[in-house]
Amino acid sequence: MGIINLYKPTGITSYKATQKVQKLVGAYKAGHAGTLDPEAEGILLVCLNEATRISEYLSELDKQYIVKIKFGLTTDTYDITGNILLKKDPSQITKKMILEQLKNFFGEIQQEPPMFSAIKKHGIPLYKLARKGIIIKRKKRLVKIYNIELLDYIDNEAIISVVCSKGTYIRSLVNDIGKALKVGAVVKELKRTRIGDFSYKTAVSFEDIEKGKFKIYSIDEALKHLQAILLGPKEYKLAVYGTGFKIPLCYKKGTLIRLLDPKGKFFAIGVIKNKGELKIEKVLFQP
Repeated sequence: MGIINLYKPTGITSYKATQKVQKLVGAYKAGHAGTLDPEAEGILLVCLNEATRISEYLSELDKQYIVKIKFGLTTDTYDITGNILLKKDPSQITKKMILEQLKNFFGEIQQEPPMFSAIKKHGIPLYKLARKGIIIKRKKRLVKIYNIELLDYIDNEAIISVVCSKGTYIRSLVNDIGKALKVGAVVKELKRTRIGDFSYKTAVSFEDIEKGKFKIYSIDEALKHLQAILLGPKEYKLAVYGTGFKIPLCYKKGTLIRLLDPKGKFFAIGVIKNKGELKIEKVLFQP
C-alpha cells in the first residue's frame, strides 16, 4: 500500500476518516499525517500499511489553509461552533486595518494552542478538560507563518490564505488577530488546500475511493521532497544494518536524506548529525 490524498469533508474527525479509508481499501493498518479539525475540510494524507512508518515525515511538511474569519465574536473553541464568550461591534474594522495587523503575524511567532485541541496534559487531551470547564495554562510554541494574505473582506467577514509550518493552529491565529483588532474573531470556515506538494486539486473523496477512482502514492513518491544520496556497496551494507557513516557532501545538521541502494532504489531514511555523520533513521525496505 502507500498514501492516499483524501479530501476530508466537514463533520468527521481525522481518526474516523482514516478508519473509513482503511476499511474501503482493505488495509490492515492506517494512520494520518496531520490532524484536521472535525469542522474543517480539505487534505488529509492517509498512510496505509507500511506507509504508516513515514507519517511523521509527512506531518513535518508545510501546509496551506484558506480560512473564513468572522469578526466581533470570541468563543471558547476559537471557532463558530463554540460557546460565545464575548460579542463586540466590528463595524469599524476596515480592510486596511486587517492588512496592517496581518503583517504582525508574518514570520516566526509565539502561539498558545487552544484548549479545544488534541494536545495532552498528563495523558489527557486538552479538549476533554475543556468540556468539563477546566482551563489550564498552555505552553506557547514557536511556529512559522511563511505567507499570510487577505483575499476578501465584506460584511465583517474576511477570507485569508495562510502558509505555515507544522504545529500551527489556525484557530489560535484567528483568535490572536481578533485580539489585536480588539473586537474578537473566530473561524467560520476552514479548508486545508496543500500539504507539501500534495494539493486539494488531486485529492479524492470517499465516493471516489468507493468507485476505485483514486491513486495510491508510493512511499518513494511521497518523500520526493527529501534530498537523495546514491550509496556504494560498502555504505549500503552498513545502512541496511542501521550503521551510520560519514559522507563527504555538506548538508545542514538535521537534514533528512533519502538513501538509495547501488541500483538507485530508495530503501531508507537518514539524518545528518555533527561533522558530516549520517545516522540511519529508518530502514523501510530490506534487501
